[in-house]
Amino acid sequence: MTNAGATETGSHSPKDRDRETMSTSKKWLLLVSSFLLMTVSSCALKAQGVGQTSLAHELSRNNFTFVVLGDNRSGDDMYRKIVSMVMKRDPAFIVNVGDMIKTPGDLTEWSKFWEMSRPISVPYYLTVGNHEVSQRVTESEKIYKEQVNLPGNELYYSFTAGNSLFIVLDTSLADQEESVTGEQYAWLERELANSEQKHKFVFLHHPLYPVLRTEQQEENGSDESSAERDRLEALFMKNKVDVVFAGHEHLYHRETVDGIIHVITGGGGAPLYADDQNGGFHHFIVMTVDGDTVRGEVIDSSGELRDRF
Repeated sequence: MTNAGATETGSHSPKDRDRETMSTSKKWLLLVSSFLLMTVSSCALKAQGVGQTSLAHELSRNNFTFVVLGDNRSGDDMYRKIVSMVMKRDPAFIVNVGDMIKTPGDLTEWSKFWEMSRPISVPYYLTVGNHEVSQRVTESEKIYKEQVNLPGNELYYSFTAGNSLFIVLDTSLADQEESVTGEQYAWLERELANSEQKHKFVFLHHPLYPVLRTEQQEENGSDESSAERDRLEALFMKNKVDVVFAGHEHLYHRETVDGIIHVITGGGGAPLYADDQNGGFHHFIVMTVDGDTVRGEVIDSSGELRDRF
């Protein structure tokens, strides 16, 4: 009777208490294990993704800044310096126009890139460059997609921030190297046509209008196929794209074609392709969207303002 009553009122026998203690211990062990697993996973994500998870960018305001840089491969010290300078600008996010590593598919270089990028605590959007993905390295595209955490198919994609649309293209797709054709072009048409955003920014690795025309640089850019380039430019004109950012050439250059600003920003750390007067300086670009206005400032590695548009 007493034992039965005690059981009913919540008291337990020594054996019951032992079983309960073991059960409680197992629960705590499970909770601790789960916590450790989440912590390790979180650390791994931060080490690799550097806050790269797609930010919804559902900004209620239409004024923000973002940074554009590119071609940091083979320039580790300079890239580290630029990353530090960029984060002091407190951007909403960063876009890299490609060539983050030197050797396509090299896991060691990817690991070093993520380690150098660790100070970046805002979303970091990457563009496929010819040093990340090469059709001559069969596993390089697969490895790229394993390394990144980007929207869409991770090779070409879009996102919005405030009143602006951002489109990242892939000029290293199989059978489409240095161009934008096929399904990617059809997708681009749809993205632009369906957008109601005030401002539109496009990012791709190979420039539509390359600067360098030497024999060594002859293959640079989408300029090789003028028909494809002109079709792409016409699409940008039709949909009132504000700025097209590219890299590949290790320098800074800006020109306006058909009312669209085209910028080559290949000064993220890689060996430079020109002298200082012709854009051969390491740099990054701070873009400001302020309602109906878009402004750009080009900052070199000494912190000097080199261009404004």
